[in-house]
Amino acid sequence: MRNLLYGAIFLGVLVACQREPGYKITGSVPGTPDGMKVYLYNWNTPVDSGVVKGGKFVLTGKVDVPVRYQLWVDLSPDKNMEYEKDMRGSDIFVDNTDIRYETPSIDSLASRMSFHRKEVKGEVLITGSPVHDLYLKYKEKIRPYSNRSSEAWNEYLKVYHIPALDGVFNTREGLALAREMQEAQKEMKKIQWDFITGNPTSPVSIDIAQNMMYSSKLSKAEMDKLLQAIDPSLHNAPAYKGLQKSMEESYPVAIGEKFKDIEVVNEEGKTVHLADYVKPGQYNMVEFWASWCGPCRGEIPHLRHVYEAYGKGENAFNMISVSIDDKESDWKKALKEENMKWIQLCDLKGWKGEVINKYKIQGVPFCLILDKEGRIIDHGVRGSELDLVLIDLLGDRYEE
Repeated sequence: MRNLLYGAIFLGVLVACQREPGYKITGSVPGTPDGMKVYLYNWNTPVDSGVVKGGKFVLTGKVDVPVRYQLWVDLSPDKNMEYEKDMRGSDIFVDNTDIRYETPSIDSLASRMSFHRKEVKGEVLITGSPVHDLYLKYKEKIRPYSNRSSEAWNEYLKVYHIPALDGVFNTREGLALAREMQEAQKEMKKIQWDFITGNPTSPVSIDIAQNMMYSSKLSKAEMDKLLQAIDPSLHNAPAYKGLQKSMEESYPVAIGEKFKDIEVVNEEGKTVHLADYVKPGQYNMVEFWASWCGPCRGEIPHLRHVYEAYGKGENAFNMISVSIDDKESDWKKALKEENMKWIQLCDLKGWKGEVINKYKIQGVPFCLILDKEGRIIDHGVRGSELDLVLIDLLGDRYEE
């Protein structure tokens, strides 16, 4: 009998040891109705799912290399449109281990669409994933600076951006807050570089490098350096290939690159070239926008303000707006409404036109700042960020 008992124990241990390697995420989300589904997303693509019962769920699977997913509890199975859905959860680095995902309540989780529940930052404890632990250490180190940047941004919206929509420009306050954000972002960039070079074999480094692609302004050389900092053992990972793709798409607007000429239409309806309007020997701005784009229209009062201060006279800042409207009537109507006195051009092919195909921009508004030789020295700056660039290049021309 004793031999049979020992045999059963041995068999159990043997089976456990032979368990297929993979992840097992055991979750606790009290307050979640039974039957609600839990998803693991790879950004916009669901890769795994389970069902909540008694506030608990289990997800099992396998990853080739640890990867950052997003775990979402779907509380709105009857909704089909993404913006309508109530999905709550957080990022989670998944590796092939036993992972626990615990939150005090479903109401403690942040929403996928943050505008649904802005005040909820998210409270979750994830244990059992060494890669996630490393990610948390990085987040802890960068948090003071990301908080500082967010606080300055929220204040900037109140003090500068919202008044500017009505033509009220609190320039000095806006400049001070823009500098605050720049300083915080500079510190964040340093922390990101240090983490990547210090952890070249970690998948977390790929994730941080991808974040740098969107938050920092890099030259081609810096992008290549970023890729080379990731250990070759990760080069076949989907996340690394995604990073490569992001970099290739960013090359046309990389710092130091010459602007690309494109065929556009001028206000008289003639087909012309952007290069005909970029003035050598002057600093230039090419602003991509569209009449249907709310943020683009919201930026125009500030651009009129910039034009009055910098766009005229000797050593002028040459401003060029290029619309991606595909209807000439919409573009012309917006021009009449907005009273933009600088150069106005349009790529009437919209999202299928040369602006998108050659510059690979993901959305508007988006601007390029060009030096006197037509090379990109900054991009994506708006409001007081643009003012700071102009002050550095051409001196402070704003009245006190």
